[in-house]
Amino acid sequence: MPQTSFPPDHDPLADAALTPEQRAAWQKFRADHARVQQKLIEFQARQSASEETPAFGMILSRPEFNREVARLLALEERYGGTSSLIYFDCDNLGTLTEQSGRNVTNAAIRVIGDRLLGQVRACDIVGRLDASEFGVLLTRCGTDDAWRKAELLAEHMRDAVRKIHGQVFVLEVSFGAYTFAGREDVTNGIQSAARAMLGKKAS
Repeated sequence: MPQTSFPPDHDPLADAALTPEQRAAWQKFRADHARVQQKLIEFQARQSASEETPAFGMILSRPEFNREVARLLALEERYGGTSSLIYFDCDNLGTLTEQSGRNVTNAAIRVIGDRLLGQVRACDIVGRLDASEFGVLLTRCGTDDAWRKAELLAEHMRDAVRKIHGQVFVLEVSFGAYTFAGREDVTNGIQSAARAMLGKKAS
């Protein structure tokens, strides 16, 4: 059966000979139909937005990231393996907010998250650690490979933000890497990667 749809300003029974009860029922039907149509439009918009950025929902918060990293480190301590943590700091996101507003910055954060997820393996973990900080745990990854991957990811992050809402913006990304030795505290690992980042910037 074809779907019935009425423009909001069109009443096909405006000139029909209806009783007051029929008119009231018809008006109620039109109001209910309009509400259903509006909900359908809103649902389709949410679905479209979700399909455009499906990956960002997989970015973990800092507590979630810490828990998952701790769980994997415990498994590696038991069964063997080496993982490395990369710490990223997007240094000038505050400048972007001042220049273009919070909405543009939020869009930049979203594309950064999507790009990170698109460039790591399913067994790796990506988290947003703070307003401008991201963490990536690379499983089965040693020190040299972690630094090489960090450089590659940083360039992908810059590329992702290079053009946001028609405005060219050069993202400044600092990073550091740390390789865990056995089971360690996740926070210490993040701090070690951050110190490595500061050492890299100083050199």
